[in-house]
Amino acid sequence: MHDKSAPMSEAHNSSKDRIIDTVLQLWEEVGSTGLSVRMLSQTAAVPVSSIYHHFGSLEQLFVVAQEHACACATAWRDRHLHDLKGARMDRQAFGPLLAALIDDWAYQERRLAFAAREGQKLAFRSPHFQAAMARWNTIWTELWHEVCPRFGLENSAMLTARLFESESFLHMIRWRRVVDRAGLEEFARGWAVWLEGRPVPAAPHRDFARAEALREFPALPERDDTASRIAQAAAAIVSQRGTAALTHRAVAAEAGLTLGIVSHKFRTIAELMGAAFEALYLRNVSIEEKGGSDSLWSLNGVVGALERSASNFGPEELLLAVARDPSLRHFAAQLRYLRGRTSGPQLQAIFGPSRTVSPLEAALFSGFLSGQLRTHQAKPSDLFRSHVRQELEQLLGLVMPRGAVSQ
Repeated sequence: MHDKSAPMSEAHNSSKDRIIDTVLQLWEEVGSTGLSVRMLSQTAAVPVSSIYHHFGSLEQLFVVAQEHACACATAWRDRHLHDLKGARMDRQAFGPLLAALIDDWAYQERRLAFAAREGQKLAFRSPHFQAAMARWNTIWTELWHEVCPRFGLENSAMLTARLFESESFLHMIRWRRVVDRAGLEEFARGWAVWLEGRPVPAAPHRDFARAEALREFPALPERDDTASRIAQAAAAIVSQRGTAALTHRAVAAEAGLTLGIVSHKFRTIAELMGAAFEALYLRNVSIEEKGGSDSLWSLNGVVGALERSASNFGPEELLLAVARDPSLRHFAAQLRYLRGRTSGPQLQAIFGPSRTVSPLEAALFSGFLSGQLRTHQAKPSDLFRSHVRQELEQLLGLVMPRGAVSQ
């Protein structure tokens, strides 16, 4: 409750700031698709009327909250740039710094990290958030355009911004803190070496994590045909409309079943949500294990595959859910350390026989592609393809054996 002796303007600002802070809190805890005005009112301890008075609508409140989060992220970036003022180092020093910045963002600024992810989702679904998405991209682009030249990596700033975008997301997923941090260091050092066109060094912590991820592969429950059909329908709804749209009635309509059957198989929304994420996880694993058609094993194939993935938010919802919910932690190691099972063979086909792609190289390529996808996801198809291809050609020009490109 406000101090009655405080000026009216201070009380006004305090209420408005508290509402914005609560949005950031709930973006971290439940996400934008599950956030309502009533939930905001209860969590912030303000009347519903106060929310509409300050912001006019929930969408406008989200716009203002994104602006606030971007301002905080800009301040975070500028603090770290100030720490590096005057620094000039060789490329060997770049990996530890990249790892330190990813770790600091994903752990120390976790709330802002979730705000950035929600901004991406909002931008894809509404043009009102395109400006915020562009500002997030600018924050990271400017960061690495300032940092990379200090390490002799002037031509790699944009590429590093893409990798940072992706790896900072995966680092939000918590598995085993010590292993995660050591594996991140190996990943970042590998990126610095890779940009010189050299094979990446050994990564024993990541190799251990990959082995553990395979050993701890979650034993998902066996489901009958009807339950599997319901799980697939739930996964489709989460992919297309987000977790907030997941209801028993919506799943029944999607699956072509009665509400009674769906409610009998999955009695609570939590059970239905778990089934949806299991289906999304199995779908991703199946795609990675099968690989794809021969057309994927070329530069054009990679661009086309990314474009086809641009409208599928299922993997993003799964990653965010695992980052938020400790009860889904059994997916964490697999999502963090088993990636690259499709992108690795893609890269090998592009490289040709002159160099064998290592698991770390496959993970680096996967991370770069994921960063591209999220950065350009909301753009029109022609711009998406153009930007993705240009960046891919720039990366491959640095890392691949000379003269070994497959269009």
